[in-house]
Amino acid sequence: MNKIIVIIVLSALLTFALRATPYLLINKLDHMPAFLVKLIADLPLVVMSVLVVYCFKDALYVSPMKSLPAFVAGLVTVISYKLRHNTMLSIVLGTLLYMGILHIM
Repeated sequence: MNKIIVIIVLSALLTFALRATPYLLINKLDHMPAFLVKLIADLPLVVMSVLVVYCFKDALYVSPMKSLPAFVAGLVTVISYKLRHNTMLSIVLGTLLYMGILHIM
């Protein structure tokens, strides 16, 4: 039991250290390099694009009825974001709608 606790604590410390190191290194810089400024500006769009592609990757290869929940929920998510500009609301609405349609089907 003690070995498990030690492993969990070490894993948590290592994870924290790996995630905190970039912030500690950036704070020591007088100015950020141009490539880092561009990366920081473009990274959210790239991450969201990868997530969207991942979410819809299987929807294109199954029957239209099986892919309907994903496309309807995706459309509602986009429309709600365009209307309200609230990311959390859009994600929650899209997720609830997707799960609701799956439950009904």
